[in-house]
Amino acid sequence: MKHIRIPEDSPHFAIVETQSTQVHVHKELVAGEHHIHPASWNPLIYNFRHYFGLSAELGKSYRSEK
Repeated sequence: MKHIRIPEDSPHFAIVETQSTQVHVHKELVAGEHHIHPASWNPLIYNFRHYFGLSAELGKSYRSEK
């Protein structure tokens, strides 16, 4: 962890800055030796019990119904 900042006007959350020390990437996503090919990468993001890609919402987890 590089830095944590808690805003004075909103003490109920924190802004956390991190640095990756190791990354595992499928070889088909690598452009050259040190970069991810952005057109080949379609990440699945889990955000507040919902699944998203680089487009509209893709689905919900079973916990989102509770």
